[in-house]
Amino acid sequence: MSALPSFMRGFRLASLALLAAACGTADAPSGEPALYRIDAPGAAQDAEPAGWLFGTIHALPPDSRWRRPAIDDALRDSGVLMVEIADLDPAAVRETFARLSIDTSLPPLEQRVSPEYRDELAELLNEAGVGAQQFRTVESWAAAISLSALVQAQSGIDPAAGVDRSLVAGYVPRPVQGLETVEQQLAIFDRLDDDAQQDLLESMLTEEDSDPREMTDAWLAGDTQALAGLMDMGLGDSDADRSLRQALLTNRNRRWTGPIVAAMESGQQPFVAVGAGHIGGSDGLIALLEARGWRVSPVH
Repeated sequence: MSALPSFMRGFRLASLALLAAACGTADAPSGEPALYRIDAPGAAQDAEPAGWLFGTIHALPPDSRWRRPAIDDALRDSGVLMVEIADLDPAAVRETFARLSIDTSLPPLEQRVSPEYRDELAELLNEAGVGAQQFRTVESWAAAISLSALVQAQSGIDPAAGVDRSLVAGYVPRPVQGLETVEQQLAIFDRLDDDAQQDLLESMLTEEDSDPREMTDAWLAGDTQALAGLMDMGLGDSDADRSLRQALLTNRNRRWTGPIVAAMESGQQPFVAVGAGHIGGSDGLIALLEARGWRVSPVH
């Protein structure tokens, strides 16, 4: 079966992590993922951090060891945890996903990919143990997410071991703030035009040699730039590719920057934990914060 393409692995976001089923076992990897401190414009070198920025990964091999003292210290000193979605109630996610993903006017799934991808689609469905008829009324973006979840599960990567869940569980009853809701996040996919949805679905059927754990390894190594590069792989210059990146990364990063800055300016010292693909790159949170004068530096 085709492995999950690099850019699709990045665009899983929380939706895939929430919807994927845990499956398989794996050796427990360890590492030191990147943590950044954020300092106010013009702040003295010995000033308290205005906040912290931590790129998460929404699913990991079970028993992965990623906590380190610097992360624990920052969590202890912070005043609020800011994550993509604060309420990870599985029932609410399933209800929202089902409500947004159904369209009874759709053509069969195989007609929603180009002819050259139809054999690969049939093979993927067969190996996943599902039939195309199960996606007869499921929009293409939702079919792509569901198939991605099946690939992820077979790789032994577990959303229950995701960093987001661990951080939220350990932070409560202290305040946890979501930068968006489940509805808002899934609506981003639902609003993609037909070409972008087809591009998303076809991405599941390409780059057969890619390794589903490549992003996990880069995250554990703290390699933010490698993660940004993985996000860009598979994204060309087509209108559909540009639409995907704009909707799933660029626009969201810009929306999040306002609440993050507001929390820092009010002295809350937020610990901001969002998907690692949102951190680096020219349109990532580091670049956006630095453009506003904030100083972002790695915590070693």
